Amino acid sequence: MQNEDLKTITAAVTPEYIKKTLKSNGSEVVRINLKYPGIKISPAGNFNKSEKKINHYYDLTIRSFIKYCEKILYKNAAPAFAAHQKSGGGFKPFGAVITFETAYNRQDFLSIYLDINIYFGKGRGNAIRKAQIWKIDDGELLPPERFIKFTRPVKIKICGHICGIIAKQIENGGERCIKSDMPSVCRDVYKYLDLKNFYPGETGYTFFFPQGTIAPPENGIVSFAVPEKIIRDG
Repeated sequence: MQNEDLKTITAAVTPEYIKKTLKSNGSEVVRINLKYPGIKISPAGNFNKSEKKINHYYDLTIRSFIKYCEKILYKNAAPAFAAHQKSGGGFKPFGAVITFETAYNRQDFLSIYLDINIYFGKGRGNAIRKAQIWKIDDGELLPPERFIKFTRPVKIKICGHICGIIAKQIENGGERCIKSDMPSVCRDVYKYLDLKNFYPGETGYTFFFPQGTIAPPENGIVSFAVPEKIIRDG
């Protein structure tokens, strides 16, 4: 592979869509709405293996999710629907949604995160975020340790920066945390900060926290941008 190819390599990310409905006795009980990335790497032909590896990963993810909806989510939705029919109450179909965002796409690196949301009717649901960082010239899924050496001093600095952001949010009336006192908030930030839960951006890294860890469940997944300097100086 020539160095000139690496200088000009680019990855185009376009959305792919799947919509599907699962029914019980002719009525909708599960609605599946999926938006996932399709990758096209240029120059065309030079990186076919990389392109196939990355797309294969997302194809497998989507197929596995649909199988979960058909075999597990449906098994919970159908009895709930039947119970509502007997009681005469209204039934809101369960929902299964995947969306994605491209966080970084340059210098031979591509970062994407998937948001997976399951709704169990009447506003109840779970949200999960999964981030991937790809080296697009060979289709390698890079481990987090490739970017951040997660030593204790680095973790403390990251937590301190995030706690500073939260303190300003609370001061401005935009409190997002379960506990109101900052020592408790910062303990939760340190406890739930996970090296797996980040993705790179133009000026640093964004760390996200699972639903219900440092904020009320109804706030979903919360995230905080941390400048690269904070981590580099650790």
